[in-house]
Amino acid sequence: MLKIGVLGVGNMGRNHVRNICELQNLYEFVGVYDPSPENIAIAKERFNATPFESAEELLQKTDAVVLAVPSSLHREYGLLAVKHHQHTLIEKPIALTETDGTLLCEEFNRIGKTLMVGHIERFNPAVIELKKILENESGIVAIDAKRCSPFDKRIGDTNVIFDLMIHDLDIVLNYLWPDPVLNANASAVVVHSKNYSDYVQAMFQHKSGAISTILASRSTEEKIRTIDIHTKASFIQADLLHKTLQITRKTSFALDVGYTPMYKQENIVEKIMLPNVEPLKAELIEFAQAINNGRLALTNGHDATKALHYAERVHQLTDKCPRLVE
Repeated sequence: MLKIGVLGVGNMGRNHVRNICELQNLYEFVGVYDPSPENIAIAKERFNATPFESAEELLQKTDAVVLAVPSSLHREYGLLAVKHHQHTLIEKPIALTETDGTLLCEEFNRIGKTLMVGHIERFNPAVIELKKILENESGIVAIDAKRCSPFDKRIGDTNVIFDLMIHDLDIVLNYLWPDPVLNANASAVVVHSKNYSDYVQAMFQHKSGAISTILASRSTEEKIRTIDIHTKASFIQADLLHKTLQITRKTSFALDVGYTPMYKQENIVEKIMLPNVEPLKAELIEFAQAINNGRLALTNGHDATKALHYAERVHQLTDKCPRLVE
């Protein structure tokens, strides 16, 4: 049983608390800290959470902590967790710069504690099954990932690259298909934010000759989470939001019914059955297992820092992006 606390109980932090309370065989829930009285009141009402006066006070009572604070505070609170020798799950991104991500990895390695980062899509059943399929698939031509959402005023301290795109940078470039990237191009537009890009499209040319295109938007009035994979002999479509996966393959099937025309089918469609799993719960189970078994977590700090490297690269390419003309 790991004594665990949650720093930051906004929407994401409360989702962590809910799942921790349901995993009573793995965790003893100690309490929460948040500077917002409103967030604390909601956590107390919904989960009977014990509030602490400071992050330090909470960290003196726990073995592990979830950091669900704004991205701009990840470095500060991550180092605070190191100071208190805590196993730590940090919401993505690990930090706002690759340098800070590397520092956190080094510090947690130094104290011998688990560092996990909330790249939750790796626990999406559609992504898990997609990885298995790609291990037996050849001739990949291109991967297209789209992650679109309506504008959320609550996210005001970063751009869409570090807010949304980083999920697919991790999934596509680190996890599903780590084909070395030779070069990258990107374009962006400021739509609703004051100073941050809200719509970004990045293209990567890989060593194999294939390309991957990743689009992220927080100015689209529909929530979209898809990954399409084009190969020489198939087309694979994964919907991460609705958790569906299907493969369209070439076939030479023909049926001679004794008269003309002969029936021909040019392709077949496989619809893959996926388990109904809540990714956040699977993530917290992995966190506990990585700690208890002394192994590297699936979404470890090193992989998260690689994703941050690509995010910084896209950001550099789009640093002076224009504002949409009204």
